[in-house]
Amino acid sequence: MRKEGNLQASRHIDEQGALVVVDFRGCDSHGVSAVYQAFALLCAREGVRDALLKAGNEDADAHYALRDTLVTLARVVEIPLRFRLALVASSGPIENAYRSMQRELRSLGCDARVFRTASEARQWLCDEPEMKRPDAACAVGAFGKARAGAV
Repeated sequence: MRKEGNLQASRHIDEQGALVVVDFRGCDSHGVSAVYQAFALLCAREGVRDALLKAGNEDADAHYALRDTLVTLARVVEIPLRFRLALVASSGPIENAYRSMQRELRSLGCDARVFRTASEARQWLCDEPEMKRPDAACAVGAFGKARAGAV
């Protein structure tokens, strides 16, 4: 059953070159938590450098799972968070949740910023020197494309 949940969660995560895009559309509160856990596992295993997280219209409180999983990753597993995290809020309550955890994520080494639109987030990620590599998703215009089977 846990494997099935991980498979469902991974459908919301799309690796696009050097960029990881997480799209929560279609997730309930439990699904949001499962996706954040899968994302944290990917960060630990693959050394994620840039990520774009796009909220849907799920319960804002469910997004505190991001803080919980990344704090666990950074403190318990002792993996430093050295990546840029663009958080796209789809509503005022989700924006408030993201902003309330932003300082703590930054204290762990994660450059977390909150945006109202994916295009603003993409501009921030793509305008930074780190993303000006030939393999970067921004350079090849892959932003917004989903792999087969992605939700």
